[in-house]
Amino acid sequence: QTPLFWEFKACGAPMIFGVRDPISSRRWVEDMENAQRTSSCPEAEKMGFASCMLKDRARDWWEEVIHQVGSARVAEMSWEEFVSHFDLEFAPSIEVQWLVREFQELLQTTENIAEITAKFWERALLILQYVADEDMRRMRPHSMLKDDICEILSFIGCKTLNKMLEKANE
Repeated sequence: QTPLFWEFKACGAPMIFGVRDPISSRRWVEDMENAQRTSSCPEAEKMGFASCMLKDRARDWWEEVIHQVGSARVAEMSWEEFVSHFDLEFAPSIEVQWLVREFQELLQTTENIAEITAKFWERALLILQYVADEDMRRMRPHSMLKDDICEILSFIGCKTLNKMLEKANE
């Protein structure tokens, strides 16, 4: 059973307007993949449905890709190839590297726990090993929190990052 485009959209597929921002771009790709899973979108439709969500500068970019590689090649393009082209334009590697470095040097200054956690998660989206490894997710935030919070915070009983942050907020 092939999902209709409106079903795909109803599953939360957002539009993107083409701002060059690795974090927003990564979120858009993840939102697309979530809508694809939820709507049971067949592989052959993924790229086409997602390309319909491109607006303004993103649509202009996609039209240029079609012009460069040809519509026959685009018709055969997989979702992974689309994402690769998309990332080159909207998540340039130099900007991703800058955010990764910022992530590695991230320290809590005037931010509360919620604010520093938001910064952590935004940047962690770009570093897949942090998303996949619970121990790494716990260790990095612990090392970026203020000393007085770290003194109080103990890993005992904190098997997940969420539990650790919950204790930090207490």
